[in-house]
Amino acid sequence: MEFVDLIFIVGLFLLGVGLYSAFSLLRLSITKTKEELKDTNVANLWVLFTVGLVLGIGLVYFWFD
Repeated sequence: MEFVDLIFIVGLFLLGVGLYSAFSLLRLSITKTKEELKDTNVANLWVLFTVGLVLGIGLVYFWFD
């Protein structure tokens, strides 16, 4: 297993975390009202979504390069 393969695996893991947080945000926005969403701290899910997808796509790109 080479270093590039490890980067690819980490990238896939981060993509998985980002997609999980996206589905969690979607599920929360469907089931909760606007007032309940204000009480719930969804900023952590947005951070996981952004970091997971941006870094995940960047790391997966090196495997195809």
